[in-house]
Amino acid sequence: MTANLDSATAAQFQHALSTPPDNRAFAVVARVMGWLFFVGGLVGAGLGIAGLHVEITVAGLILACTAGLILLKLRTDREARETT
Repeated sequence: MTANLDSATAAQFQHALSTPPDNRAFAVVARVMGWLFFVGGLVGAGLGIAGLHVEITVAGLILACTAGLILLKLRTDREARETT
């Protein structure tokens, strides 16, 4: 019983060392920035369409798509960390 408790405590301690608290703050900041870029890209694309400017529309869509892919990557990384 004591050996199992010690190994469980050691495993918990190792997990705490492998995920530093700064990692969580970085993930939150990255998610917020990702959402801002995503919404900014959509707004830019909307303004480009409204003003009939192809370059602005394309730039906004590229920004929104790239930010969306990064947000998906952050979500899958978070889910992978939670399951381990």
